[in-house]
Amino acid sequence: MAQRSIVRTKAVVLRSIDYGETSQIVTLFTQEKGKLGVMAKGARRPKSSFGATLQPMAYTQVVFYHKPSRTLQTLSESSHVQSFHRLREKLPTITVGLRIVELVDALMEEEDPQPAAFALVVRALHRLNIAEARVSNLWPYVQLQLAQILGVAPAVDRTRVEAVTGDEGLLSLADGGVYPADGTPDQPKRASRAALRAYAVCARADLDTVMRLTMSPAVRREVEALVRDFLRYQFDDAYPDRSRSVIEQIEGAKPTGRAT
Repeated sequence: MAQRSIVRTKAVVLRSIDYGETSQIVTLFTQEKGKLGVMAKGARRPKSSFGATLQPMAYTQVVFYHKPSRTLQTLSESSHVQSFHRLREKLPTITVGLRIVELVDALMEEEDPQPAAFALVVRALHRLNIAEARVSNLWPYVQLQLAQILGVAPAVDRTRVEAVTGDEGLLSLADGGVYPADGTPDQPKRASRAALRAYAVCARADLDTVMRLTMSPAVRREVEALVRDFLRYQFDDAYPDRSRSVIEQIEGAKPTGRAT
């Protein structure tokens, strides 16, 4: 008979939905157990001890009762490890943060610990919380790093990137590599030289270098499309698009401002 155990671990909240009159069902990405669902009884009561710790993107310390035979565990405690309060103050940081947790929710298997992916998500949310500019650079970076962790690392070779000398080159959706325009990669996608070089930086450089990368709005959109098409090719229907469509509607209703 499966025994119930008490688990204490760090977690990032991926999503939550209301359940009944006072409770919530919360999907966590935990350091110890990977992604799993918990029932937070009474979380919606005005004086709930959970407070704001169950909002998406929250970085928390949780305690729950774990029983292997259950698909939904019982959450007993939750407290902030670090409060990313600045992350929620601006639309660009909210946008990137929500996309990150949605992607993790879509690509992670239930109860499959992925410590490297967990560390990546925490590092990205922390950077979003302190970044003053170019926060959108985190989105392609996190996607390509997560792909590498999950076994589909982009085959970006510096020599081939430097061989893209004309206005355009190619991205292979099959291996994520950059090729010159006269190359013959599998599943090629044509793109501008500027976008392919920016894509290569996001795939291979460290986070500090990526955050210094300057892209025009047109190049940024092209890079995001390249990354999206690569991940869609690798993960099929698992790649999520729901938050992107919602965010585009929000941004379309706001006055156009300076790109970040």
